[in-house]
Amino acid sequence: MPRTKQIEKQDILGAAAEVVRQKGEQALTVRNIAAQLGCSTQPLYYEFANIDQLRAELLPYVREHYLQFRCSNYKAFGRHFLNFARQEKELFRFVYLRRRNPGETLLDDVNCEETVRLLAKNLEMPAQTARAMHRQMQFRCYGLGVMLATCYCEMTQEEIERELTEFYCMILRHYKGITDDAQLQYWLERSRNLIQ
Repeated sequence: MPRTKQIEKQDILGAAAEVVRQKGEQALTVRNIAAQLGCSTQPLYYEFANIDQLRAELLPYVREHYLQFRCSNYKAFGRHFLNFARQEKELFRFVYLRRRNPGETLLDDVNCEETVRLLAKNLEMPAQTARAMHRQMQFRCYGLGVMLATCYCEMTQEEIERELTEFYCMILRHYKGITDDAQLQYWLERSRNLIQ
């Protein structure tokens, strides 16, 4: 009777993510992953042809396990992203600070479609406008995330909350065509559930 497989692909990807978390992407080797699992390198080569294939499959694994979440509050998307940058610096670098292949998208946002629907509904705007608005928020959060992940700056949770609110106010003014503070307060009140 053949022996049952004891180490699954998901176990290997989880161990690979842990190696990156603890030691950085440069430590992502078959031997280091095997050591994390407490096994030989054989199970890794059974599941993956080489380290490049493992690395390619690790990206969606990290996105799914660390970056994908359901939320009904727009600010929570930014909060989660920035806390990932702040708390999981090495994984953030692995996902976002890597050389891209030609044609690969610049920003990875597994929550994009849900976010666009949330903005369009709550701000009474076409999906195309909501998508453009969210793109601006992505750019701002991405820049701040890079600064957090590379230790360019440190921020408390309160400072992150304040920055996200300021980002939101700036882009809300632009995409709703707001020209005065009274209009801004009206839309902030209308979209209060987005930024709590």
